[in-house]
Formats: sequence, structure tokens, C-alpha cells
Amino acid sequence: MSRRPVAITVVCALGALAACITALLFAVDSLWAVPPTPGQRALAFTALAVTVTALFGMWRMRRWGVLVIALMLGARVAYGVVGHLAWNPTALAGPTVMLLVGLAYLRKMS
Repeated sequence: MSRRPVAITVVCALGALAACITALLFAVDSLWAVPPTPGQRALAFTALAVTVTALFGMWRMRRWGVLVIALMLGARVAYGVVGHLAWNPTALAGPTVMLLVGLAYLRKMS
């Protein structure tokens, strides 16, 4: 197998850092401006788990990692369309960049 592209490495490293910060937010309730409801917390934890799974797949240069990111991004957009998620360009920027980078190297993935 060939070396992992630098762009994939950077995206995965930044994604892992963001996941760690999010996990810290879960661990310390006092860091939340407005503490989430149990349903919001479960949804956020699920989104974090899916993101970490996708990052792992991309790190291992697997196509399914890109598919997971695409499905997650689609779910976020759909959830926003039905009005259950505020439209936040920042929240969509990370997964969008991950998806674009993954798509750029999709042929090199197994």
C-alpha cells in the first residue's frame, strides 16, 4: 500500500483534535453555556462516535470512511432541513472538508 497523503493525515489529525475537545465538553458539564438535554447529549455523542469511526476509516485509507462521512453530512443536512438542528456553517464546514478531501483521494483508497 502506498503512503497516506498529507491532506488525509492533516484532516484526520485535526478531526481527532476536535473529537478530543468535544469529548472534554461531554465530560465537564460546566463548560457548556447551556447544558444539553439528555436527548441532545445522546445525539451529540452519536455524532461524535460516527465522526471518529469515519476518521479511523480515512486514516486507514478505506473507502468506507468516506462513505460514513458522506452519510453523516447528509444526515446533518436532513436533520437541519426538518428543523431539529440550527443551520450552523461552522458545524458543516468540518465534515464538508473531510468529505472533499476523502473524495479527492478515493481512488487511492481500498
